[in-house]
Amino acid sequence: MNIFTKLFFTTSILTSSLVVAQQDSINIIDLPNTINKDYAFDGLWRISNKPSSNVYQINGSKLTNYTSKTSDLLYLDLYFVPSNASVNLYELPNKINTRADLGTLEGNGTSFSNVSVNFKDSDIKSLNQGNYTPVLLLKEKSTGNIVNYKVLSYKISLETNQIFIDKKVEVPVPITITEPEKVIVSKESLDASLTNTYTTVGSELDISNANAKLKLVGIWQMEIDYEKLTAKIEGINNAIQNLDSKPTNKLKLLIYFSNQNIKDLKEVNGYELLNVDVLPISGNTKIEKPVFNTNLTKLIPSGEYYPILVLTEQNSEGSYIIKSTLNMGDKYVIQ
Repeated sequence: MNIFTKLFFTTSILTSSLVVAQQDSINIIDLPNTINKDYAFDGLWRISNKPSSNVYQINGSKLTNYTSKTSDLLYLDLYFVPSNASVNLYELPNKINTRADLGTLEGNGTSFSNVSVNFKDSDIKSLNQGNYTPVLLLKEKSTGNIVNYKVLSYKISLETNQIFIDKKVEVPVPITITEPEKVIVSKESLDASLTNTYTTVGSELDISNANAKLKLVGIWQMEIDYEKLTAKIEGINNAIQNLDSKPTNKLKLLIYFSNQNIKDLKEVNGYELLNVDVLPISGNTKIEKPVFNTNLTKLIPSGEYYPILVLTEQNSEGSYIIKSTLNMGDKYVIQ
């Protein structure tokens, strides 16, 4: 334990803890029984503003029909829901008067590619000041039933009649650091005598299929106390949501230090700082406001990292597969 005392002593003087947060999305309650996850919003879905224009556009890579049948006539409705609200999909507020008609979609993995939905700045400026989460509902034209939905990770903020896309949310915390955008974890090199028990090994994460039926939702916070060698994961209206009708297998929640920002990437590499066990979740339910406390037993090599929260699920072979990820804020600098 002398190694830990030496390694983290300087850190405990600079800062007692670190807290970073990620604004996430809304909580969906009472999912309709018409939801069919075999109609999938695949790939990247993002919001952009057309240059020199008051028109905004939501672009999606693909909308795929994984069933064996051709769909009914389909269309997309767009809503702007106050962020972090709990809502029923049939009672969403702030519907935009623009409907994107898609047509029928054959089954067996056939896709609509480069799907787009437009809206105007006047649609946003008619709302109250605040933060909003765009929600797309995929519906059948003949019945109006909701087939599936997409909660966009991009957020819209309206402040003093100005529109911001994906504005960062800062959560005030008791922290003292010498540079606001850089966190010094240690100024000393790793001791060569450190055993493998306390060193972490580089790895890669495939995040291409994350955030489908099992999601981290709400605002999550990560607090690391380098003096006591403890970590705490909690949040504000945070939850782990199981959108599948089946219960999950065993779960693990990881804090991962990535060499890359996960935004728009399908694979990253870096180091796992810690993981905690999570109990299985029943179908169409969620664990609300979970809090996890654990000890630090690993060290991260020197470098610049993006901390991310990763939820994994055990498969039939005993391996853990990534199910959801959250970017936990600014870059860490470890020296």
